[in-house]
Amino acid sequence: MTWFAGARRDYPWRHTHNWFHLLMAELMLRRTRSDQVAPIYSAFARQYRNPSQAEKDPKGVRQQLHGLGLHWRNDQILETIQFLSHRYGTSSTLKQDVDLMETPGIGEYCNSMLRSRLFGEPLAAIDSNVARVFCRIVGEEYNPEVRRKKWLKELAARFMLVATERESPGTNGNSGRKDPTAKSLRPGRKEAAGPQQTRQTQESEALRQKVSESDGFQVSKDPFEINLSFLDLSALICRPGKPRCPECPLRTHCAFARADSESR
Repeated sequence: MTWFAGARRDYPWRHTHNWFHLLMAELMLRRTRSDQVAPIYSAFARQYRNPSQAEKDPKGVRQQLHGLGLHWRNDQILETIQFLSHRYGTSSTLKQDVDLMETPGIGEYCNSMLRSRLFGEPLAAIDSNVARVFCRIVGEEYNPEVRRKKWLKELAARFMLVATERESPGTNGNSGRKDPTAKSLRPGRKEAAGPQQTRQTQESEALRQKVSESDGFQVSKDPFEINLSFLDLSALICRPGKPRCPECPLRTHCAFARADSESR
């Protein structure tokens, strides 16, 4: 992807395969800017290679995290470190059958980001910013809670499968999985499809069909890279207030960008 190759943001946690460091980075990034986290993460990673080391030095960990603010969040990180130390000790690797969702403080987003990196699993990591990108592409109204909606999770999951070539655009491939977005973008609608729903379904299908032919979509076959590209797109281009639609690599497939262009 030309845009992502030239515009991607560079942070230290994007270069590591240390599962503990990756997990700590995601916890540090909650409600804190990446630029603020970067130096604190780097110092933490140099000092603590695994959760066992960190658990033995709670005072030092607190000092490391002090610059992040949100001290209630730092308490949660210490709780997570204690859990990880008791569960995994000094282990440098995790088995793929590990259930990260059992870890205190780990939700769907963090789980998807970690598993896409550690195991190459095609899981879409959806935070509120990535949800905004998908909503704009398909012409759906955005609000911060939409990331929890079933229809958006299914759309993002379908996109990831196609983008990583686990399935072909517009088909179920050889996976045998039912297409979660085949009937409707949104759940709970039993009535006949109206003009709006038909448009949404068309936008969804267009999104899937264009995956393999669009430079904007075809980042790589690496799920982690795809997740990073959407994070960077949401931060640099598809911004909350003033999106830079003319510069967006997805603009030809985006309902919001087309509406923006027509209004100029």
